[in-house]
Amino acid sequence: MENLENLLKSLAKTGTNSQELKKISNSLKEDIKKNKSIDDILNEIIQNINEATKQFLYAKNEYGIKYITGISSSIYIPSFDDSGEIKLSLCGGDRSRIDDENKINIDTMFDVASITKLFTLVLTFKLAELNIINLNDKIVDINPDFKGLEDFTFNDLIKLHGQIYTNDNIANAKNEQEAYEMLKTAWLKDNNKNTNKYTDFGAIIIGKTLEKIMSERENRNVTLQELMDKYIFSKINMKKTMFNPITYNISGNGGYTTHVHDPKSYKLGGIVGSAGLFTTSDDLCKFAKGMFKINYINLNKLESIISRSNLIRLGQITYPNSDISYKGNLGVFVKNSQGLGLTYTSNLLSNNSFSHQGWVGSVASFDPNNLIHFNGLVNAIYETDDKSKLKNDKPIGYKDRWIKYQKEVINNAMLLMIAKKYFNMYKDVKIEINETINYNKKS
Repeated sequence: MENLENLLKSLAKTGTNSQELKKISNSLKEDIKKNKSIDDILNEIIQNINEATKQFLYAKNEYGIKYITGISSSIYIPSFDDSGEIKLSLCGGDRSRIDDENKINIDTMFDVASITKLFTLVLTFKLAELNIINLNDKIVDINPDFKGLEDFTFNDLIKLHGQIYTNDNIANAKNEQEAYEMLKTAWLKDNNKNTNKYTDFGAIIIGKTLEKIMSERENRNVTLQELMDKYIFSKINMKKTMFNPITYNISGNGGYTTHVHDPKSYKLGGIVGSAGLFTTSDDLCKFAKGMFKINYINLNKLESIISRSNLIRLGQITYPNSDISYKGNLGVFVKNSQGLGLTYTSNLLSNNSFSHQGWVGSVASFDPNNLIHFNGLVNAIYETDDKSKLKNDKPIGYKDRWIKYQKEVINNAMLLMIAKKYFNMYKDVKIEINETINYNKKS
């Protein structure tokens, strides 16, 4: 038991909320005192996650509307030694609200909306690490299409400085060319560099500028898809993450046959830095491991998709006194005192943990110190003429129900991590779990 207490103390030192940690660890202490087997303890925790997921999948709001009709969720605790990995995947339900014929499986690709910005941020940091770009360069010097950004740099866009507007609403454009002409009118209503204001435009402009830089460098048309493939996806075998997927096994995009839900992204061709990526729960686990491994490698011998300093920057609170202090670089949600309801980042996770959430409802969380990753990809968008039943295109009450689900899963994910570390202290014990629970499978 002393080993467990020491483990809990070490977690508290990384920033884990000690009071919440004490609450969730009491059951584990009791199980250990009762000499429950490792398998029994782990299976009980997994069953708790299973039940929480099933309840969320089938839950309805006050109007009798299901919050979601489908889900693909994962808890992943990677290993960089021989102690074993834990990976629990849960999926099931319908790919759309229109019919119940097409079921979600582990290969279903979800529209993740603004989670795309996290990939755009990692790509931008990577190109800076390779000295292909300089984050202090003015955008207009590199891309004259955006003269209205005045002296704004990559860093200004990353930090969400100022207020960026366009002359017309891109979502109303007739075609991609007209949408881009509207984007080129981007101008600064406010160029204040002492605070942050959330916007899609910074990520869109970064993506378009990276395309321009690399196209000129390679003397051909280079897309953001190609850049992400080359510098992120191919490095960690993310084969099912892409813009404009050519498959009908997709979900989370509001029932469209193949295209992204976000209207600005759609009008701009679906390949932009703010929204448009489709991915799987499994690929997000690969993304987590690809970032986390920087803590365990020699930079001179092995390439990582991101540097240690930039991994920390992903979880950085940029403006602690801002009205949106819970949003860091490029709008990534960072851990802070305002809690899970605003940050999508549990106080049980360590300092420098971060999450991103998309308009469509999906969330991905990352704890680079405790090596915990959780994602929940959902089919939540609901279409109805009765707008009183909607908030942000989702059934009324969705966010509160999501937060309840995420809290239950993160609590149990932490228990899995603590139990694994505790039992790993015994040299002859290796914890290895790779399990998929499919709610559409007949038992």
